[in-house]
Amino acid sequence: MTSEKVFPVLISSRDVYAGRVIKLRVDEIEVKPGLNVRREVIEHPGAVVIVPVDDEGRVLWIRQHRYAAGRELLELPAGTLEPDEAPEATARRELVEETGFAAAEWQRLGGFYSAPGFCGEYLHAYLAMALTPESADGDEDEDITLEPLSVEESLARIDAGEVEDAKSLASILLFLRHR
Repeated sequence: MTSEKVFPVLISSRDVYAGRVIKLRVDEIEVKPGLNVRREVIEHPGAVVIVPVDDEGRVLWIRQHRYAAGRELLELPAGTLEPDEAPEATARRELVEETGFAAAEWQRLGGFYSAPGFCGEYLHAYLAMALTPESADGDEDEDITLEPLSVEESLARIDAGEVEDAKSLASILLFLRHR
């Protein structure tokens, strides 16, 4: 019995950069017989994004400056997985750090890749409810403002182009599909 080659086939891989959060590598792959191409790949440990909903049915958005975007963005709370940390544990930690609230009820909404054309970051989306105030010790380099918005106000902000963050847009869609 002959075995057929399954494409793509990794020919070579070269590490280019290793930072605090990401790594960059360049791979040469064979995509079909006789056709080799290079792909730049960002390795990321994964992240979580949280849709926190308070007792009044408002979504707790955050506003923070994003250096790479060059301005403040309206986003849902999120954060990077620590080594050996379960996604729900990351979500619980990040919710407190970024909003000052803890949640008694959690529901996984789904997951998705942020930019699969060049990045391996996978995001786990969660719904957080039954919120209670909690002492928050956020990251010292983050200046976050909390913006509670009703679902209707949230959708109006999206329609107005005020939410430009892909993880937030995807997570709100998952939230609306689970309502």
